[in-house]
Amino acid sequence: MSKCWCVCVLFSLFSSVTGINQKTLDLNGRWDIINVNKGYRISGEVPGSVYTALIGNKTIGDPYFRDNDVQYRWIGRDDWTYTRLFEISDEVMSKQAVVLVAEGLDTFSLITVNGVKIGESENMFLRYVFDVKKALKSGLNNITIDFKSAVNIASQLNNQSAYTIPPSCPNIVQNGECFINFIRKEQCSFSWNWAPSFPTQGIWRNISIQYFDEAVVRGLSAVPILDADQNWVIHITLHLDISSQNISGLVETTLDKINLSHVHLLSSPVYSDIYFNFNVPKGTHIDLWWPNGYGEQALYNLTVKFVTFDKKQIMAQTSTRIGFRSLELVQEPVSDNSSHGVTFYFKINNVPIFFKGTNWVPADSFLERVTKTRLERLLRSAVEVHINSMRVWGGGVYESEEFYGLCDELGIMLWHDLMFSDALYPSTKEFLASVQNEINHQVRRLKTHPSIILWSGNNENNEILNEYQGDQYKKDYLTLYIDTIKPVVTLLDPSRPFVSSSPSNGPETEKEGWIAKNPQSDFFGDVHFYNDSADLWDISVLDIPRFASEFGTESWCNFETIEKVLSEADLSYNSPMSLHRQHNVGGNEIMLNLTKIHIQLPNSTNPKQQFEDLIYVIQIHHAVAMRTEIEHYRRWTNQLQSDGRGHTMGALYWQLNDIWQGPSWSSIDYDIKWKMLHYYARKFFDPNLISPYVDEDTLKVFLKSILASEGTLYMDLYTWKNMTPIKSWEKQFNLNETSGCIFQNNLDNILSDAGCKDKRDCFFYFSLNSKVNPTSTSWLPLAYFTDIQGRIPKSNIKIVDVAMVSSTEFLLTLSTDNIAPFVWIDSRGISGRFSDNGFIMKDSLLQLTYKSWDSVDLATFQKSLSVKSLMDIY
Repeated sequence: MSKCWCVCVLFSLFSSVTGINQKTLDLNGRWDIINVNKGYRISGEVPGSVYTALIGNKTIGDPYFRDNDVQYRWIGRDDWTYTRLFEISDEVMSKQAVVLVAEGLDTFSLITVNGVKIGESENMFLRYVFDVKKALKSGLNNITIDFKSAVNIASQLNNQSAYTIPPSCPNIVQNGECFINFIRKEQCSFSWNWAPSFPTQGIWRNISIQYFDEAVVRGLSAVPILDADQNWVIHITLHLDISSQNISGLVETTLDKINLSHVHLLSSPVYSDIYFNFNVPKGTHIDLWWPNGYGEQALYNLTVKFVTFDKKQIMAQTSTRIGFRSLELVQEPVSDNSSHGVTFYFKINNVPIFFKGTNWVPADSFLERVTKTRLERLLRSAVEVHINSMRVWGGGVYESEEFYGLCDELGIMLWHDLMFSDALYPSTKEFLASVQNEINHQVRRLKTHPSIILWSGNNENNEILNEYQGDQYKKDYLTLYIDTIKPVVTLLDPSRPFVSSSPSNGPETEKEGWIAKNPQSDFFGDVHFYNDSADLWDISVLDIPRFASEFGTESWCNFETIEKVLSEADLSYNSPMSLHRQHNVGGNEIMLNLTKIHIQLPNSTNPKQQFEDLIYVIQIHHAVAMRTEIEHYRRWTNQLQSDGRGHTMGALYWQLNDIWQGPSWSSIDYDIKWKMLHYYARKFFDPNLISPYVDEDTLKVFLKSILASEGTLYMDLYTWKNMTPIKSWEKQFNLNETSGCIFQNNLDNILSDAGCKDKRDCFFYFSLNSKVNPTSTSWLPLAYFTDIQGRIPKSNIKIVDVAMVSSTEFLLTLSTDNIAPFVWIDSRGISGRFSDNGFIMKDSLLQLTYKSWDSVDLATFQKSLSVKSLMDIY
């Protein structure tokens, strides 16, 4: 029979034990919600917000429909009251401690119980614990939470400020609210260039009353560290909330899956935080936690119990999951030339890891609607295309336990911004105190998760600071991030690196007094890259950074997704409602300008069909642009230019998910329908990457392979009018490292030898190790489609067979009579994903699989299907 390790910490809390477990009275559920100005009294669910309560009572319609974000602006600008009755028993009143625990109050509120003020809230990201015993009585009680409009308070705080703290308001196209940087609330709730403005109010996380005689566990953190002798030591902090009684007992800790037992006694000083180490015996086998694609995600359950000395009674207990993994951020000289800068990459379990990743934004404007199912589908969609890392963006929220737990399970490493983004912030005593409490709470809450790899003080605020002149702004910046936030993070969690901003220059930023003159340097740290006027299919416009933590270009969501929230009259590309949905200044025009560099725009005279066709070609541009950039970064992993640029070790594209239906930089839209980019991610993040490109007059083929250092690359040259290659090559390769250039030759010579007289007529298709069941594939057109499209015959593509494998999996067979680029299959009304999409079809028959998130019958699935390729829209 297997045993567990057991660590017991002996401590005294000035007490004698009366001894029963803590109990909880759940206050979630139905509350009355009151608005005096409108005369509303409705019922709503907690956790929840005013908006979802109004939706549930049919007082308002879908906030995402058309321009309802503007029509419902009054909701966020008014004050709302939550109130309910609840029963308190004599047992509750007999306890030494009775506290109200509010895990999330959004944002400014006054809390009263039976008319007695018990506390106030001012920070959406804090947990509030209030003593309520003196306000309670046996029998029926009332709790009332009066929320104040965050919009109005933000404006008041701005008016009270001795100086302007920019930026004051979002761009007018965002239809947003002003002065969000003055308050500690989800920054994008006042709008963003991809988000609507819905300044929520309400009880957005759990609320309860806890009653106890001894203590309750308020939190538990446990971080395994590999010490200098290569032994695992679990650093544990138990956060207790103790009653006024004198208490004594043992803290007993157990760890599952281990066939050893260990007891360790420590005396502890009298604090509500108990610190102790769990030393793993040397030589004990530990299954490590690995990022997705590098190994398994081993997790261990760690349980802590507060027990009496005789161990007969448990007074409080909690558990958490931990993962054993070592972590190092390597920033060392890349060469003997000091001007070449330093590296920026992570080692997990002493293995250098390339971050194949993306960025995460809140999955809904109304956070209570972000279910575990929604999170699972988004995050599993990420790992299905080989993503191993994400940046939790600093304008959103510290996510739910379900989010971090899923990232632990799926091996998604998290670059975690703290919740400050694209703004300067105050440095008043009150603001800093609130921030300090927030960071203290959130780092304690989250640091146990092995998925979190790095803390970043903010998103892009070093860059924002450089746009404004003034010593006061610099002082505020340093006071907030370096004097207030950094000491809390590094004290509470020395196991992870902290960077002051993203982007930043790592140690070089510190040398410059924590304010980098150019935080976008290719020679240090991470960069963000955007260029709305460049040809993004041209690698010459791209940087060669150490780590690209944010970059992207915009596209529309899938037509089916946007169609649901517009009226029939709105369904044209430049209709007032389409333009209303576009929060990026000039975004609709930018997307067309970038797309038409490469693809002829569709010519339908039907506005609705034209809109759908434009979405299709814009998504093609989006997918190929991100393919171009990410393959470029991956090619530079093991290369260094003569000027010191290179050794790129991360590519986190902006962004994975959407907060609503509309144009954005995402690869998955709000309905969890994959855009073309997400299908392309399966190829450009493939562990076995074939990356062909033309560098001046030379065709080069780069390969990254984790399977073997040697193998065979198959190259086929096709014309657009023939489904048989005009010439084929087999290239044996032997890599000294895991990646490198395995083929290069003058392109004109290759084409001439193959009999291709005009490169516009030809394209290459590549496969690795086998043509029948290749390890990886890729294809390369030799000109832009603006020049090619007139040379491609129209194809007759059909879905000739659909077979049902299970209620959530189907096998499709496609046929074509000609080569077809950018084949796009849709399953209208069915939520799921194909094994490939947006591909080139070069063979007469092709089989694909489709996996739906929910069960669906064969007839319904067949009816949902449609297919097209590029030439079908002209």
